[in-house]
Amino acid sequence: MASQVRPSNSRIRRRPSHEKSGFPKAMRKGAYVFCAIMCIPAIYDIIRYFIVNSYSVMLAFNDGMPGTATSHWSLNQFQRFFTDLANNGEITVALLNTLRYFLIGIIQLFICYFVAYFLYKKIPGYKVYRYLLFLPSLVPPIISVTIYKNLIQEMGPFWTLWKNMTGVEYPNPFSYSTSANWAIAIYLFLTGCGTTYLIFIGSMNRIPQDIIDASKLDGCSLWREFWSIIVPMTWSTFSTFLLMDVALIFTASGPILYFTGDQSISLGTQTLGYWIFQQVWDGYTNYPAAIGVIFTLCGIPILIVTRLIINKIDSGVTY
Repeated sequence: MASQVRPSNSRIRRRPSHEKSGFPKAMRKGAYVFCAIMCIPAIYDIIRYFIVNSYSVMLAFNDGMPGTATSHWSLNQFQRFFTDLANNGEITVALLNTLRYFLIGIIQLFICYFVAYFLYKKIPGYKVYRYLLFLPSLVPPIISVTIYKNLIQEMGPFWTLWKNMTGVEYPNPFSYSTSANWAIAIYLFLTGCGTTYLIFIGSMNRIPQDIIDASKLDGCSLWREFWSIIVPMTWSTFSTFLLMDVALIFTASGPILYFTGDQSISLGTQTLGYWIFQQVWDGYTNYPAAIGVIFTLCGIPILIVTRLIINKIDSGVTY
C-alpha cells in the first residue's frame, strides 16, 4: 500500500505553551479585572465570618478585651449564663420566646405545605387565596406591624367590635407581657407564610400528571394522594425548608423592635437575637459572646440529628 505523502506546505501549528486557552488574548485583561473584582466579596466574607467570629470566641473566654491590659482568660461568662438560667433571668425569658417563635415557624411550615396542596388542586377561589397569602410579602414589615397594632390596640376596630359584642373593654395588648407576646405570636402566625407556599406549589406542579391521573383511576382519595404521592415526590423541597428552620432554631425572632422597641426587655418580649443586640448596644460584649458560643454548640447536634432523621425517612423518589 502506497504511503501518503503530506505536502510540505501543510503544517499543523502548535499552540505555544505560554498561551492561555479559553479566552482570546484581547479579553484576558478583562478576565483578570473580573477575577480581581470577584475577590472583593471573598475577602469580605473571610473578614466577616472568620476574623470577627474568632474574636467573638476569644471574648467569650475572657473577662476583658483580648490583647489589652485588662485581658483575663476565664470561664466566668459561662458560669454566669447557667446562674441566670437557673434564676429565670432575662436570658431565660429570651430563650423561651425564641423557642416559641421557632415552634410557630415550624407549625407555619406544615400549614403552608397543606395550603399549597389545596391550591395545587385548584380548589374554588384558589386564585383569591393565593393573592391573600402573598399580599403580606408585598407590604414592608413596619407598615404591616403598624396596621396590625392599630387594629387591635385600645379604641381600635377590633377593640370596638369586642366591646360591642361582649360589653368588656380589654386593655392595650402591648401594656402587659403575656398579652404582648400573644399579640406578636398571632401576627407572626398570620403573616409568616410569605412566598414559601409558592415554592411548594412549584414543586408539586413538577409531578407528572400521568401519575395523578393513574391514582384517580385506582380510586385514590385526596388524603391518600397527598401522603402516598405528593409527600414522597416533594419531600426534598419540604425537608430543605425544615432543615433551614432547624438550623435557625436559636435565632428565631420576630419584628420585636417594631412592636415593643426599647420596652422589649421590660415587657418580656425579647428574643435571644434582640437580647444580644441590646447587650452589645449597651457596651457589653463578653457575656453575649459566651451566649453565642453556647447556643452554637447546642444547635450543631440538633441540626445533625435532624439531618439524619430527614435522610432516614427520605423515600428517594426521583422523576
